[in-house]
This record gives sequence, C-alpha cells and structure tokens, in this order.
Amino acid sequence: MSAEQMAPEQQGNPEDMRVTILGAGPAGLAAGHHLSKRGVPIQVLELNDFVGGLCLTTDLNGFKFDLGGHRWFTKNKELHEWFLKLMEGELVTVQRTSRIYYDRKYYNYPISLKNVLTNAGLFTCVLAGLSYARAAVRGMLSDKKPVNLREAFVSQFGEKLFDMFFRRYTEKVWGCPCEEISADWVAQRSKGLSILAAVKDAIVKNRNIVSLVDEFVYPRDGYQRIPERMAEDIVADGNEVLLSSPVKRIIYNGPNDFTLIYDTAEGERETKATSVISTIPATHLVQMIEPACSPEVLEAARSLRFRDLITVTVMLKKRQVTPDTWLYVHDEDLLFARLHEPKNWSPDMVPGPEYTSVVCECFCSVKDPIWEMSDDAIGDRVVQDLHQRLGFIEPSEVVDVCVIRTRYTYPVYDLGYKAKVQKIYDFVHQNIGLHMVGRGGTFRYNNADHSVEMGQLLAKKLLGDDLDHMSVNTKEEYHEEIHQVLASVQSRPKSSP
Repeated sequence: MSAEQMAPEQQGNPEDMRVTILGAGPAGLAAGHHLSKRGVPIQVLELNDFVGGLCLTTDLNGFKFDLGGHRWFTKNKELHEWFLKLMEGELVTVQRTSRIYYDRKYYNYPISLKNVLTNAGLFTCVLAGLSYARAAVRGMLSDKKPVNLREAFVSQFGEKLFDMFFRRYTEKVWGCPCEEISADWVAQRSKGLSILAAVKDAIVKNRNIVSLVDEFVYPRDGYQRIPERMAEDIVADGNEVLLSSPVKRIIYNGPNDFTLIYDTAEGERETKATSVISTIPATHLVQMIEPACSPEVLEAARSLRFRDLITVTVMLKKRQVTPDTWLYVHDEDLLFARLHEPKNWSPDMVPGPEYTSVVCECFCSVKDPIWEMSDDAIGDRVVQDLHQRLGFIEPSEVVDVCVIRTRYTYPVYDLGYKAKVQKIYDFVHQNIGLHMVGRGGTFRYNNADHSVEMGQLLAKKLLGDDLDHMSVNTKEEYHEEIHQVLASVQSRPKSSP
C-alpha cells in the first residue's frame, strides 16, 4: 500500500479544510470546482496570466485559435453530463474529417481498405497483408511483450503498415527513433489498422460499438472556455484564482500542514493549506518541496523529458483551406506534423465568413534547430510549406502569422521513464496531503477529459469517498470507442447552437 493510500487525510468536513491548488489547468480547476461547490475554501495559484494551461485559446483581431486542436470526449457518462451542464449554451457539434498526408498522397484516418487500395495500390496492400500475417504468426509463437514503440506497432500492424502510417509521424512528434520510446504509449492511441481489421470493419459493423472519431463537441469560442467556466464558478463561490502567482517553495510541516511561498507583482506571499493539489510538472514539483528530496529522486526528475511545441497560426483571407478537422503530416521535409483549421470546428473562430486560419503544430525540444529559429523565420517557413509543398494557400491571402512557443507539452515515455516516475511518486506521497494530478503533474499522457476526471476524483477523495484518482487513464483500451449505451449521451449536444 502506498503512502498516499495510508495518508490520514482530513476528509469529509469542508470547514476543517484549506486546499491550495497549484496550476489553473483543467485538472487543477476541476478539483477546485468540485471542492468549491461543496463549501471547501480553496485557492488556485497560477504561473501564467491566464487560466487553462495547454487549453489556451488566443484571440487576435477576431481570429481565435487553440494550442493545437483540443476536443472533448469521454467514456464516463457522469462526467459528460457534468460537462454538458457546465458548458450549456456554448457547445457546437463537429463532424470529424481527418486525413494523413504521406508521400504526397492523402489517406483517410481512421484508415479504410478502399482508400488504401485507391492510393497505395494492390501491390502495397498485398505487402501490408503479408507483413501483418507474419507479425501475427510471430505473436502467436511468442509471449514476449513489446518493449518499444517499433515492436508494439509492428506486432499490431505489421512492418509495412508501421512504416507507412506510424514511423515517420511518431518520430516527428517525439524527435527520436521509435526504438527509444516505451511501448506503453501505443495501446490507447492506435486503432486496429491492420488489413484484417479493415476487411472486418468493411464487412461486419459492430452495432454495439460507436467510434468517437466521427463526431465530438467543442466550445464555439475555443477550448479555453472550459477552464474559464470552471474558474468563473470558483470565483463566484467566493474563492480565489490568482494569476501571475507562481509558487516557489512548498514547506511540509507535517501531515496535512503546509506552508507555501509564492510570488506576486507586489512581492512574495505566504499561504497555509491542509492539502495541496499540484499540476506543476512532476519534474519541477520535487525540487520545490522542503525538506528536500534525495539525490536519487532529484536525478530521476532531471532525467525525465518533456516534448515542447511551437504552434504557427496562419490567418488568411480565404473561405476554406481544407475540409479536415485534423491533417497528420508525415513527410519529414515539412516543418509541422499536424494542422487543423479552427473554422472547421466553429464558425465563430474567425472574424467573418471570408476568413479562415490554419494552426500548424511543430513538435520540438528546446535547443532543437527549429527552436533556435526566430519567430519570423518559422512563420515564413510554414507559409512556404503551405504554399509550395501542399498548394493550400497563396502568399497574397496571408493576413497575419502568430507563433507561440509552449514548454513541457508532452511527457516523453523513454524506455526508463516508469522507474523514474515511481521514485517521484514515492517521494511526493511521503508528504501527506500533497497530491499530483494532470498531464504534467503526473507525467502521464492524459487527454483533457482524463485530467478533468482525475481532478474531480481527487476532490471526492478529499471529501471522504474511497476513490483512486490515479486509476484514470490506466486501462489498455482504445480511447476513441465507446459502447452504444453511452452513444446517446455523446450525441446530445447536437441541439446546442
């Protein structure tokens, strides 16, 4: 049993609690929202001058765009009902159309047999089928579990499909060979794209399974409206969401007794808490705690890596660039790996019907060549790729370009990450009353709904429920399929404006 499970939390009595939340992203605000609604005094300390973290929506002269496209979907019926109530009157329903750009050809995503046959030809499909069969036979003859991404993808789809639809894109995202990334990332984020699965799907449809890739809901004015709505409710309840207030030190005085030192424009401030909920990157959190962690924990934290992101938004006087919700760009000579067109998600994301924009995501790390480029150089290169390579735009249609750099975006599951993360968890749980949630906070590749669910479960736990918020996003099942029983709940927002 972990230290956290044994912790004698001050649960159940809101009047005895004082909760400080570090970070105003979806996980922290979800925990704060649930506690605030039940009368718990809370305080949210946020580094940035905005709420939402990676859910930021920028508004520039009427062009609104997210840091990459975020959509809301969840398999949790109760969570989805809560979400519909929170965002009532602000949702639109988006029909998803996604494609892969590979070797200057477009493939539908998820992959369809007919589309692959049309684009790649019969010979390539036969090779894919043979390589899949070879992988399937190897899998039946061996019980060895895949260790890295390459082994996981090849065992699931075969060598040919791996090379066509996974290797290039994955290596653009992570900046290293697939052999250096843990297989843990694969199970929930890849659908059965084998020839066998494609044939089966084409012939027999499982009516009890609904794919969430076909349709999702989205706030009409951008994804940041979700954390903004939670923050609005927290403040309306009389609690605090303090922006530009980064925490500097977390002093553990004993079980459920913390002193936190944070910065403000007026200087350092101090606050007390019975519980602390941290969404700060786990690698940073352990370096803020007093008494200090051991050298082994510090080394584990420093050796974990996050992937960073540069988003380049090209604003255009043009009605539409593509029909896509997302376009996954595999070719290595294109600077970006994914793009989306906000107007295809909501018409309110542009200043008028004659305008559109495209948001291009460049996955990178600090000190990479692309990170060292100036904003102007990155913007010029993306416009050039959109014009010359993809033929999507003319330079004369460009109204403006916005480049945003974001640190600590994606936790990197290198081959040794799990043992390092466990060392961090073990140390943090020794500080009874200190909890980690969220993508960066737990070093877990959460979607936004996972982070919200994690925050809510932790809040319920602090109030006395026997729940484990760390169980969220641990099942090895594909994120984008649900059983029919939930499908009617998912489709409810169709009536929203």
